[in-house]
Amino acid sequence: MRTDAASRRNHGSGDAAGTSVNESGMIHKTVHVSPAGGAAGNGSAASPFDDIAKAAAACPGSTILVHGGVYGGIALGPAASGGADSPTVIRAAEGERVLIRPDGGTGIRILNAHHLILEGFEVEGGTHGIRYESTREAGDTPLGGVAIRNCTVHGIRGVHGICVYARNDRAPVTDLTVEGCRVYDCECGSSESLVLNGNIEGFRIVSNVIFGNNNIGIDMIGFEGTAKHPGSVRGRNPYEADFVRRGVCRNNVVWGISTEGNMAYVSDGHFDPCADGIYVDGGQDIEIAENFVFCCDIGIEVATEHSPDDNPLFRVSGIRVHDNVIAGCRGFAGLCFGGYARHLGYTEGCEFDHNTLVDNDTQIAVQRSRDNRIHRNLILGGESGVVFNERCRPEDLVNRFDANAAAGIRDRESWRAEYGPLSPDRAALADGFRTLVPDVGSRWIPAPEWTELCREQMKRESVKEQL
Repeated sequence: MRTDAASRRNHGSGDAAGTSVNESGMIHKTVHVSPAGGAAGNGSAASPFDDIAKAAAACPGSTILVHGGVYGGIALGPAASGGADSPTVIRAAEGERVLIRPDGGTGIRILNAHHLILEGFEVEGGTHGIRYESTREAGDTPLGGVAIRNCTVHGIRGVHGICVYARNDRAPVTDLTVEGCRVYDCECGSSESLVLNGNIEGFRIVSNVIFGNNNIGIDMIGFEGTAKHPGSVRGRNPYEADFVRRGVCRNNVVWGISTEGNMAYVSDGHFDPCADGIYVDGGQDIEIAENFVFCCDIGIEVATEHSPDDNPLFRVSGIRVHDNVIAGCRGFAGLCFGGYARHLGYTEGCEFDHNTLVDNDTQIAVQRSRDNRIHRNLILGGESGVVFNERCRPEDLVNRFDANAAAGIRDRESWRAEYGPLSPDRAALADGFRTLVPDVGSRWIPAPEWTELCREQMKRESVKEQL
Protein backbone atom coordinates (compact mmCIF):
# COMPACT_ATOMS: atom_id res chain seq x y z
CA MET A 1 0.00 0.00 0.00
CA ARG A 2 1.22 3.52 -0.76
CA THR A 3 1.88 5.59 2.35
CA ASP A 4 2.46 9.01 0.77
CA ALA A 5 -0.57 11.34 1.01
CA ALA A 6 -1.28 13.46 -2.04
CA SER A 7 -1.72 17.16 -1.34
CA ARG A 8 -3.52 17.87 -4.62
CA ARG A 9 -7.25 17.18 -5.06
CA ASN A 10 -7.86 14.41 -7.58
CA HIS A 11 -11.63 14.11 -8.02
CA GLY A 12 -11.59 11.92 -11.12
CA SER A 13 -14.49 11.42 -13.50
CA GLY A 14 -15.64 7.84 -13.02
CA ASP A 15 -18.41 8.80 -10.52
CA ALA A 16 -19.43 12.13 -12.01
CA ALA A 17 -23.15 11.32 -11.70
CA GLY A 18 -22.77 10.98 -7.93
CA THR A 19 -20.89 14.24 -7.40
CA SER A 20 -22.33 17.37 -5.78
CA VAL A 21 -21.02 20.58 -4.21
CA ASN A 22 -22.24 21.46 -0.72
CA GLU A 23 -22.72 24.91 0.80
CA SER A 24 -19.15 24.95 2.07
CA GLY A 25 -17.84 24.47 -1.46
CA MET A 26 -16.68 20.89 -0.80
CA ILE A 27 -17.18 18.35 -3.54
CA HIS A 28 -19.13 15.42 -2.12
CA LYS A 29 -19.20 12.05 -3.76
CA THR A 30 -18.35 8.40 -3.18
CA VAL A 31 -14.66 7.72 -3.55
CA HIS A 32 -13.36 4.15 -3.81
CA VAL A 33 -10.21 2.67 -2.27
CA SER A 34 -8.90 -0.83 -2.86
CA PRO A 35 -5.64 -2.71 -2.32
CA ALA A 36 -5.90 -3.52 -6.02
CA GLY A 37 -5.98 0.17 -6.92
CA GLY A 38 -3.12 1.80 -8.74
CA ALA A 39 -0.99 4.85 -8.04
CA ALA A 40 -2.80 6.63 -10.87
CA GLY A 41 -6.27 5.77 -9.57
CA ASN A 42 -8.83 8.58 -9.55
CA GLY A 43 -11.18 7.18 -6.91
CA SER A 44 -13.85 5.88 -9.24
CA ALA A 45 -15.19 2.35 -8.91
CA ALA A 46 -13.29 1.40 -12.04
CA SER A 47 -10.06 3.10 -10.98
CA PRO A 48 -9.88 3.22 -7.16
CA PHE A 49 -7.26 4.87 -5.04
CA ASP A 50 -4.81 2.48 -3.39
CA ASP A 51 -4.36 4.56 -0.22
CA ILE A 52 -7.02 5.48 2.36
CA ALA A 53 -5.22 8.56 3.70
CA LYS A 54 -4.60 9.81 0.16
CA ALA A 55 -8.28 9.47 -0.71
CA ALA A 56 -9.43 11.28 2.44
CA ALA A 57 -7.02 14.17 1.95
CA ALA A 58 -7.89 14.47 -1.75
CA CYS A 59 -11.66 14.37 -1.26
CA PRO A 60 -12.66 15.75 2.18
CA GLY A 61 -16.37 15.85 2.82
CA SER A 62 -16.89 12.75 0.69
CA THR A 63 -17.70 9.12 1.48
CA ILE A 64 -14.49 7.14 1.22
CA LEU A 65 -15.65 3.59 0.48
CA VAL A 66 -12.86 1.15 1.39
CA HIS A 67 -13.01 -2.28 -0.22
CA GLY A 68 -11.94 -5.54 1.35
CA GLY A 69 -8.32 -6.47 1.90
CA VAL A 70 -5.38 -5.99 4.23
CA TYR A 71 -3.96 -2.50 4.69
CA GLY A 72 -1.03 -1.15 6.69
CA GLY A 73 -1.29 1.56 9.34
CA ILE A 74 -3.21 4.70 8.42
CA ALA A 75 -2.43 8.31 9.41
CA LEU A 76 -5.16 10.90 8.89
CA GLY A 77 -4.52 14.59 9.48
CA PRO A 78 -6.47 17.86 9.32
CA ALA A 79 -6.73 17.59 5.53
CA ALA A 80 -9.18 14.71 6.02
CA SER A 81 -11.66 16.95 7.86
CA GLY A 82 -15.14 17.44 6.48
CA GLY A 83 -17.70 20.08 7.34
CA ALA A 84 -20.68 20.22 9.69
CA ASP A 85 -23.06 19.65 6.78
CA SER A 86 -20.78 17.19 4.96
CA PRO A 87 -18.48 15.11 7.17
CA THR A 88 -15.80 12.93 5.70
CA VAL A 89 -17.07 9.36 6.04
CA ILE A 90 -14.41 6.64 5.79
CA ARG A 91 -16.34 3.41 5.66
CA ALA A 92 -15.66 -0.26 4.96
CA ALA A 93 -17.70 -1.44 1.98
CA GLU A 94 -20.76 -3.40 3.03
CA GLY A 95 -20.07 -7.10 3.45
CA GLU A 96 -16.33 -6.69 2.90
CA ARG A 97 -13.64 -7.22 5.54
CA VAL A 98 -11.23 -4.31 5.74
CA LEU A 99 -8.33 -5.34 7.98
CA ILE A 100 -5.80 -2.78 9.20
CA ARG A 101 -2.66 -4.58 10.26
CA PRO A 102 0.11 -2.15 11.25
CA ASP A 103 3.75 -3.08 11.33
CA GLY A 104 3.91 -2.21 15.02
CA GLY A 105 2.75 1.19 16.26
CA THR A 106 -0.78 2.46 15.62
CA GLY A 107 -3.39 0.94 13.35
CA ILE A 108 -5.38 4.11 12.62
CA ARG A 109 -4.13 7.47 13.85
CA ILE A 110 -6.23 10.63 13.46
CA LEU A 111 -4.63 13.98 14.30
CA ASN A 112 -6.45 17.33 14.63
CA ALA A 113 -9.26 16.33 12.29
CA HIS A 114 -12.91 17.27 12.69
CA HIS A 115 -16.23 16.16 11.21
CA LEU A 116 -14.83 12.77 10.35
CA ILE A 117 -16.58 9.41 10.70
CA LEU A 118 -14.65 6.14 10.77
CA GLU A 119 -16.85 3.10 10.32
CA GLY A 120 -16.60 -0.66 9.97
CA PHE A 121 -12.84 -1.27 10.20
CA GLU A 122 -11.00 -4.14 11.86
CA VAL A 123 -7.63 -3.39 13.45
CA GLU A 124 -5.34 -6.22 14.49
CA GLY A 125 -2.05 -5.92 16.32
CA GLY A 126 0.21 -2.98 17.05
CA THR A 127 0.51 -0.91 20.21
CA HIS A 128 -2.62 1.17 19.59
CA GLY A 129 -5.69 0.19 17.65
CA ILE A 130 -7.43 3.48 16.86
CA ARG A 131 -5.95 6.70 18.24
CA TYR A 132 -7.47 10.16 17.91
CA GLU A 133 -5.43 13.10 19.16
CA SER A 134 -5.76 16.87 19.31
CA THR A 135 -2.83 19.21 19.93
CA ARG A 136 -2.33 22.95 20.48
CA GLU A 137 -1.50 23.29 16.79
CA ALA A 138 -5.24 22.92 16.10
CA GLY A 139 -5.79 26.43 17.51
CA ASP A 140 -8.70 27.94 19.44
CA THR A 141 -11.59 26.39 17.53
CA PRO A 142 -13.13 23.21 19.02
CA LEU A 143 -12.69 20.03 17.00
CA GLY A 144 -16.16 18.53 16.69
CA GLY A 145 -18.08 15.81 14.98
CA VAL A 146 -15.65 12.89 15.19
CA ALA A 147 -17.20 9.42 15.38
CA ILE A 148 -15.70 5.93 15.57
CA ARG A 149 -18.44 3.43 14.78
CA ASN A 150 -18.74 -0.33 14.36
CA CYS A 151 -15.01 -0.94 14.43
CA THR A 152 -13.28 -4.03 15.84
CA VAL A 153 -9.93 -3.84 17.61
CA HIS A 154 -8.07 -6.89 18.86
CA GLY A 155 -4.62 -8.31 19.46
CA ILE A 156 -3.16 -5.04 20.75
CA ARG A 157 0.12 -5.60 22.53
CA GLY A 158 1.22 -2.49 24.36
CA VAL A 159 -1.14 0.37 25.17
CA HIS A 160 -4.71 1.13 24.03
CA GLY A 161 -7.45 -0.45 21.98
CA ILE A 162 -9.32 2.79 21.20
CA CYS A 163 -8.10 6.06 22.69
CA VAL A 164 -8.85 9.77 22.42
CA TYR A 165 -6.17 12.06 23.82
CA ALA A 166 -7.39 15.66 23.66
CA ARG A 167 -4.12 17.48 24.36
CA ASN A 168 -5.20 20.92 23.16
CA ASP A 169 -5.80 23.11 26.22
CA ARG A 170 -6.91 25.96 23.95
CA ALA A 171 -10.11 24.30 22.71
CA PRO A 172 -11.96 21.06 23.48
CA VAL A 173 -12.85 18.07 21.39
CA THR A 174 -16.66 18.20 21.19
CA ASP A 175 -19.48 16.00 19.93
CA LEU A 176 -17.35 12.87 20.10
CA THR A 177 -18.89 9.41 19.56
CA VAL A 178 -17.55 5.89 20.06
CA GLU A 179 -20.37 3.53 19.15
CA GLY A 180 -20.92 -0.12 18.32
CA CYS A 181 -17.25 -1.09 18.59
CA ARG A 182 -15.69 -4.33 19.85
CA VAL A 183 -12.36 -4.33 21.69
CA TYR A 184 -10.97 -7.66 22.85
CA ASP A 185 -7.79 -9.70 23.44
CA CYS A 186 -5.74 -6.61 24.22
CA GLU A 187 -2.71 -6.44 26.50
CA CYS A 188 -2.85 -2.85 27.69
CA GLY A 189 -0.10 -2.72 30.30
CA SER A 190 -0.93 0.21 32.59
CA SER A 191 -3.32 1.74 30.03
CA GLU A 192 -6.92 1.04 28.99
CA SER A 193 -9.06 -0.79 26.46
CA LEU A 194 -11.16 2.26 25.51
CA VAL A 195 -10.25 5.64 26.96
CA LEU A 196 -11.14 9.33 26.68
CA ASN A 197 -8.52 11.60 28.24
CA GLY A 198 -8.08 15.36 28.44
CA ASN A 199 -10.03 18.33 27.08
CA ILE A 200 -13.22 16.64 25.89
CA GLU A 201 -16.60 18.33 26.30
CA GLY A 202 -19.64 16.39 25.08
CA PHE A 203 -19.31 12.72 24.20
CA ARG A 204 -21.18 9.45 23.74
CA ILE A 205 -19.76 5.99 24.49
CA VAL A 206 -22.63 3.72 23.50
CA SER A 207 -23.37 0.11 22.55
CA ASN A 208 -19.78 -1.13 22.62
CA VAL A 209 -18.62 -4.61 23.64
CA ILE A 210 -15.32 -4.67 25.54
CA PHE A 211 -13.99 -8.01 26.80
CA GLY A 212 -10.99 -10.21 27.54
CA ASN A 213 -8.47 -7.40 28.11
CA ASN A 214 -5.94 -7.10 30.90
CA ASN A 215 -6.75 -3.59 32.06
CA ILE A 216 -9.62 -1.10 32.37
CA GLY A 217 -12.51 -1.56 29.93
CA ILE A 218 -13.86 2.01 29.55
CA ASP A 219 -12.15 4.99 31.19
CA MET A 220 -13.07 8.70 31.29
CA ILE A 221 -10.06 10.57 32.65
CA GLY A 222 -9.12 13.97 34.01
CA PHE A 223 -6.20 15.75 35.64
CA GLU A 224 -3.34 13.71 34.19
CA GLY A 225 -1.78 16.76 32.56
CA THR A 226 -2.94 15.72 29.10
CA ALA A 227 -4.41 19.19 28.41
CA LYS A 228 -2.67 21.16 31.14
CA HIS A 229 -2.02 24.81 30.33
CA PRO A 230 1.67 25.43 29.61
CA GLY A 231 3.64 27.72 31.90
CA SER A 232 3.12 30.60 29.47
CA VAL A 233 -0.60 30.75 30.38
CA ARG A 234 -0.74 32.89 33.52
CA GLY A 235 -3.52 33.57 36.00
CA ARG A 236 -5.60 30.47 35.23
CA ASN A 237 -5.82 27.10 36.89
CA PRO A 238 -3.51 24.92 34.77
CA TYR A 239 -5.97 22.00 34.91
CA GLU A 240 -9.18 23.89 34.15
CA ALA A 241 -9.58 22.20 30.74
CA ASP A 242 -7.83 18.94 31.53
CA PHE A 243 -10.77 16.61 32.11
CA VAL A 244 -13.46 14.69 30.26
CA ARG A 245 -16.95 16.09 30.88
CA ARG A 246 -20.63 16.26 29.93
CA GLY A 247 -21.05 12.86 28.35
CA VAL A 248 -22.95 9.60 28.35
CA CYS A 249 -21.68 6.04 28.76
CA ARG A 250 -24.67 3.85 27.94
CA ASN A 251 -25.69 0.38 26.82
CA ASN A 252 -22.19 -1.09 26.77
CA VAL A 253 -21.32 -4.70 27.63
CA VAL A 254 -18.01 -5.04 29.47
CA TRP A 255 -16.74 -8.37 30.78
CA GLY A 256 -13.62 -10.36 31.52
CA ILE A 257 -11.53 -7.31 32.39
CA SER A 258 -8.78 -8.27 34.84
CA THR A 259 -5.15 -7.51 35.63
CA GLU A 260 -4.47 -11.22 36.18
CA GLY A 261 -1.29 -11.90 34.23
CA ASN A 262 -0.56 -8.19 33.67
CA MET A 263 3.03 -7.60 34.79
CA ALA A 264 2.31 -3.88 35.31
CA TYR A 265 0.26 -4.84 38.37
CA VAL A 266 2.45 -7.28 40.26
CA SER A 267 2.70 -6.58 43.99
CA ASP A 268 4.50 -8.87 46.44
CA GLY A 269 4.47 -11.65 43.89
CA HIS A 270 0.73 -11.37 43.21
CA PHE A 271 -1.35 -9.56 40.63
CA ASP A 272 -3.31 -6.64 42.08
CA PRO A 273 -6.95 -7.13 40.95
CA CYS A 274 -7.77 -3.50 40.18
CA ALA A 275 -9.08 -3.37 36.61
CA ASP A 276 -12.45 -1.64 36.30
CA GLY A 277 -15.09 -2.51 33.77
CA ILE A 278 -16.09 1.17 33.65
CA TYR A 279 -14.06 3.88 35.39
CA VAL A 280 -14.55 7.61 35.83
CA ASP A 281 -11.10 8.82 36.91
CA GLY A 282 -11.43 12.58 37.27
CA GLY A 283 -14.24 13.02 34.73
CA GLN A 284 -17.17 15.34 35.52
CA ASP A 285 -20.91 15.51 34.78
CA ILE A 286 -21.27 12.08 33.21
CA GLU A 287 -24.23 9.70 33.01
CA ILE A 288 -23.43 5.98 33.22
CA ALA A 289 -26.57 3.97 32.50
CA GLU A 290 -27.88 0.67 31.15
CA ASN A 291 -24.50 -1.03 31.02
CA PHE A 292 -23.91 -4.72 31.74
CA VAL A 293 -20.59 -5.24 33.52
CA PHE A 294 -19.61 -8.72 34.68
CA CYS A 295 -16.63 -10.80 35.74
CA CYS A 296 -14.25 -7.86 36.05
CA ASP A 297 -11.95 -7.04 38.97
CA ILE A 298 -14.14 -4.00 39.73
CA GLY A 299 -17.47 -3.33 38.08
CA ILE A 300 -17.96 0.46 38.00
CA GLU A 301 -15.74 2.95 39.83
CA VAL A 302 -16.02 6.74 40.24
CA ALA A 303 -12.93 8.44 41.70
CA THR A 304 -9.82 10.47 41.06
CA GLU A 305 -6.28 9.36 41.79
CA HIS A 306 -5.03 12.90 42.46
CA SER A 307 -5.03 14.94 45.66
CA PRO A 308 -6.95 18.20 46.15
CA ASP A 309 -3.98 19.26 48.27
CA ASP A 310 -2.17 19.68 44.97
CA ASN A 311 -5.00 21.42 43.11
CA PRO A 312 -8.58 22.24 44.23
CA LEU A 313 -9.99 20.87 40.97
CA PHE A 314 -8.86 17.35 41.82
CA ARG A 315 -12.25 15.94 42.81
CA VAL A 316 -15.15 14.25 41.01
CA SER A 317 -18.74 15.49 40.92
CA GLY A 318 -21.87 15.38 38.84
CA ILE A 319 -21.71 11.65 38.03
CA ARG A 320 -24.94 9.66 37.93
CA VAL A 321 -24.67 5.87 37.80
CA HIS A 322 -28.08 4.28 37.30
CA ASP A 323 -29.86 1.27 35.80
CA ASN A 324 -26.72 -0.79 35.37
CA VAL A 325 -26.37 -4.52 36.06
CA ILE A 326 -23.05 -5.48 37.69
CA ALA A 327 -22.35 -9.15 38.38
CA GLY A 328 -19.59 -11.55 39.37
CA CYS A 329 -16.87 -8.95 39.99
CA ARG A 330 -14.70 -10.73 42.53
CA GLY A 331 -11.36 -8.97 42.39
CA PHE A 332 -12.52 -6.15 44.66
CA ALA A 333 -16.04 -4.72 44.30
CA GLY A 334 -19.09 -4.36 42.13
CA LEU A 335 -19.55 -0.62 42.69
CA CYS A 336 -16.77 1.56 44.10
CA PHE A 337 -16.48 5.31 44.62
CA GLY A 338 -14.04 7.75 46.21
CA GLY A 339 -10.27 8.20 46.37
CA TYR A 340 -8.62 5.01 47.58
CA ALA A 341 -6.40 6.75 50.17
CA ARG A 342 -7.00 9.44 52.80
CA HIS A 343 -5.25 12.19 50.78
CA LEU A 344 -6.81 11.56 47.36
CA GLY A 345 -9.64 13.49 45.72
CA TYR A 346 -13.22 13.34 46.89
CA THR A 347 -16.08 11.85 44.97
CA GLU A 348 -18.89 14.24 45.91
CA GLY A 349 -22.36 15.24 44.79
CA CYS A 350 -22.83 12.04 42.77
CA GLU A 351 -25.80 9.69 42.61
CA PHE A 352 -25.85 5.91 42.43
CA ASP A 353 -29.38 4.62 41.99
CA HIS A 354 -31.46 1.81 40.48
CA ASN A 355 -28.52 -0.51 39.89
CA THR A 356 -28.65 -4.29 40.34
CA LEU A 357 -25.54 -5.83 41.90
CA VAL A 358 -25.32 -9.62 41.77
CA ASP A 359 -22.75 -11.85 43.49
CA ASN A 360 -19.90 -9.37 43.52
CA ASP A 361 -17.43 -10.15 46.28
CA THR A 362 -17.86 -6.74 47.93
CA GLN A 363 -21.03 -5.22 46.55
CA ILE A 364 -20.31 -1.55 47.33
CA ALA A 365 -16.92 -0.13 48.40
CA VAL A 366 -16.87 3.37 49.88
CA GLN A 367 -13.62 5.34 49.81
CA ARG A 368 -12.79 9.04 50.25
CA SER A 369 -16.12 10.67 49.44
CA ARG A 370 -18.90 12.86 50.78
CA ASP A 371 -22.41 14.01 50.03
CA ASN A 372 -23.22 11.25 47.56
CA ARG A 373 -26.57 9.48 47.51
CA ILE A 374 -26.82 5.71 47.11
CA HIS A 375 -30.44 4.65 46.83
CA ARG A 376 -32.89 2.22 45.26
CA ASN A 377 -30.18 -0.29 44.37
CA LEU A 378 -30.81 -4.03 44.54
CA ILE A 379 -28.06 -6.07 46.21
CA LEU A 380 -28.09 -9.85 45.69
CA GLY A 381 -25.54 -12.15 47.29
CA GLY A 382 -21.87 -11.34 47.72
CA GLU A 383 -19.53 -11.75 50.63
CA SER A 384 -20.08 -8.17 51.90
CA GLY A 385 -22.74 -5.56 51.35
CA VAL A 386 -21.11 -2.17 52.03
CA VAL A 387 -17.44 -1.90 53.00
CA PHE A 388 -15.67 1.31 54.05
CA ASN A 389 -11.99 1.93 53.32
CA GLU A 390 -10.22 1.96 56.67
CA ARG A 391 -7.37 4.03 55.23
CA CYS A 392 -9.75 7.00 54.93
CA ARG A 393 -10.85 9.20 57.81
CA PRO A 394 -14.41 8.52 59.08
CA GLU A 395 -15.40 12.13 58.33
CA ASP A 396 -14.42 11.52 54.70
CA LEU A 397 -16.85 8.61 54.37
CA VAL A 398 -20.16 10.38 54.99
CA ASN A 399 -22.77 9.66 52.32
CA ARG A 400 -26.48 8.99 52.25
CA PHE A 401 -27.68 5.41 51.83
CA ASP A 402 -31.43 4.83 51.71
CA ALA A 403 -34.24 2.85 50.07
CA ASN A 404 -31.98 0.03 48.85
CA ALA A 405 -32.90 -3.65 49.18
CA ALA A 406 -30.68 -6.67 49.70
CA ALA A 407 -30.70 -10.44 50.13
CA GLY A 408 -28.19 -13.25 50.48
CA ILE A 409 -25.24 -11.23 51.79
CA ARG A 410 -22.97 -13.64 53.66
CA ASP A 411 -21.56 -11.04 56.05
CA ARG A 412 -24.85 -9.71 57.36
CA GLU A 413 -23.09 -7.20 59.61
CA SER A 414 -21.89 -5.33 56.51
CA TRP A 415 -25.48 -4.24 55.85
CA ARG A 416 -27.08 -1.63 58.10
CA ALA A 417 -30.79 -1.12 58.61
CA GLU A 418 -30.67 2.45 57.32
CA TYR A 419 -29.45 1.22 53.93
CA GLY A 420 -32.75 -0.58 53.32
CA PRO A 421 -34.34 -3.93 54.16
CA LEU A 422 -32.31 -7.14 54.17
CA SER A 423 -34.53 -9.99 53.01
CA PRO A 424 -34.00 -13.65 53.90
CA ASP A 425 -35.39 -14.70 50.52
CA ARG A 426 -33.36 -13.77 47.44
CA ALA A 427 -35.96 -15.29 45.10
CA ALA A 428 -38.53 -12.83 46.43
CA LEU A 429 -36.44 -9.88 45.22
CA ALA A 430 -35.32 -10.94 41.75
CA ASP A 431 -35.90 -13.31 38.90
CA GLY A 432 -32.37 -13.78 37.58
CA PHE A 433 -31.25 -10.24 36.73
CA ARG A 434 -34.77 -8.84 36.70
CA THR A 435 -35.86 -7.00 39.82
CA LEU A 436 -39.15 -7.90 41.48
CA VAL A 437 -39.05 -4.95 43.89
CA PRO A 438 -41.01 -1.89 42.72
CA ASP A 439 -38.74 1.10 42.00
CA VAL A 440 -35.63 -0.70 43.28
CA GLY A 441 -32.91 -2.18 41.12
CA SER A 442 -32.18 -1.73 37.44
CA ARG A 443 -35.20 -0.95 35.30
CA TRP A 444 -33.10 -2.04 32.32
CA ILE A 445 -32.40 -5.75 31.73
CA PRO A 446 -29.52 -7.12 29.62
CA ALA A 447 -30.33 -9.20 26.55
CA PRO A 448 -30.73 -12.96 27.18
CA GLU A 449 -27.57 -13.91 25.28
CA TRP A 450 -25.50 -11.70 27.57
CA THR A 451 -27.10 -12.91 30.78
CA GLU A 452 -26.45 -16.51 29.71
CA LEU A 453 -22.81 -15.72 28.96
CA CYS A 454 -22.51 -14.02 32.34
CA ARG A 455 -23.82 -17.11 34.13
CA GLU A 456 -21.36 -19.33 32.25
CA GLN A 457 -18.44 -17.07 33.11
CA MET A 458 -19.43 -16.89 36.77
CA LYS A 459 -19.57 -20.69 36.92
CA ARG A 460 -16.09 -20.92 35.42
CA GLU A 461 -14.75 -18.42 37.94
CA SER A 462 -16.27 -20.42 40.80
CA VAL A 463 -14.61 -23.59 39.56
CA LYS A 464 -11.26 -21.80 39.28
CA GLU A 465 -11.57 -20.54 42.85
CA GLN A 466 -12.29 -24.05 44.11
CA LEU A 467 -9.21 -25.37 42.35
